[in-house]
Amino acid sequence: MNGSFYAKAEKAMGSLALWLALLSGVFLLIAVIITSLSIAGRLAIPLGLSSIPGDYELVETFVGLAVFGFLPYCQLARGHVGVDLFIMPFGNRAMLLTQLLGDLVIAGLTLLLTWRHILGAIDKYDSGETSFILAFPIWWGFAFSAVIMVLLCIVTLFTVWRDIHDLRTNTTLEVGSGGH
Repeated sequence: MNGSFYAKAEKAMGSLALWLALLSGVFLLIAVIITSLSIAGRLAIPLGLSSIPGDYELVETFVGLAVFGFLPYCQLARGHVGVDLFIMPFGNRAMLLTQLLGDLVIAGLTLLLTWRHILGAIDKYDSGETSFILAFPIWWGFAFSAVIMVLLCIVTLFTVWRDIHDLRTNTTLEVGSGGH
């Protein structure tokens, strides 16, 4: 394993996860704006205004995409729940091994969920299902989130590589450090 290649991959994964998290923040901001405008419209019904048609559909889509987009950052930053308290007495090597085991499980589950999500997106496309009020194709959101899930797979596989790298170099794993 070339150290400079690993460093470049680590930097690329960090940038990817950060940009997806920022995009997710934009999605949440859009959902907040839609919700706020829709509530204001409802309050101003006496003035002839109304809520935004399909506001629930839009907010549901944007929030769903945001959740998917935050997952790579959480995985890369080791932000998932861990029970390190019981492993710490066994030393750094045990911490690194349990980190690897956890990341292998997450990578396996992520690959499985991504595969099923892609099949779900294909099914939504084939069925031609649309949202109730705005009648936009449901598969768009599924397809976009499937792309994010593929990127999550890449990040989770990188974290397994990172764990192996940390074991080989005997890197000290700090509890609650948020990773590298």
